[in-house]
Amino acid sequence: MNDNHNDSKFLTAIYQNAEERKEQLKQDLKENNKTGKQKMKASLLSVSDNTKESKFFDAINQDAQEHMAQISREIEAYKNEKIEQATEQGLNDAYELIRADVTKRTAAIVNGVAKKQLELKNSLYAERESIREEVFHRAEERLGSFAASDEYIGFLNASLDKIAQFAGDGKCTVYIAPTDEDKRSLIEAKLPGAEIKADNHILIGGVKAHIPAGGIMLDDTLDTRLSDQYAWFNENSGLKVV
Repeated sequence: MNDNHNDSKFLTAIYQNAEERKEQLKQDLKENNKTGKQKMKASLLSVSDNTKESKFFDAINQDAQEHMAQISREIEAYKNEKIEQATEQGLNDAYELIRADVTKRTAAIVNGVAKKQLELKNSLYAERESIREEVFHRAEERLGSFAASDEYIGFLNASLDKIAQFAGDGKCTVYIAPTDEDKRSLIEAKLPGAEIKADNHILIGGVKAHIPAGGIMLDDTLDTRLSDQYAWFNENSGLKVV
């Protein structure tokens, strides 16, 4: 807005200067005309003198016209310059607006994609958890059935043999599931010096042992074997969420 005000003041000054020059030229013409008439009366100039006077006035008029033309050219050049500047500024503003709009739209698209990806990831994670829970629930049921079968006795004997290899004749503590209290005689036969304790954390079956002499903890419970499969399932089930 200040630029428009300054431009208006500049143009007004140019027009005022032009009007002042015109008035000055008129005064000069009047003075020259008056002087010319006086000279004509005093010396009775010939026709050739009148021709010279006419040429003189023509020269003055031509100079005035050239001066006005120069002023008009300056005004036109100034106007064109301002128009060019305004056009360039308008284009720059338009480009900035376009860039800002593109940036805004791009950010909206990126955010939208990120939101969809997060929603999909959460959906896949929930689906994987649902499948995993179903798979491991069935596995736990099957292991429970196994712990109630005759084959379970063979599994316990194999686990106790492993413990005996590490414990030897030394003392150890064997932990069993509360549901395996009826297996104490089997454990005492394999490990005569062992202390047997029920462990409420063993829910399915199997045994674990602590051998103080070597600072060894052996865990061959069905619970631990099942939980170890969680990591394998996450890596190999094809349902990994990244």
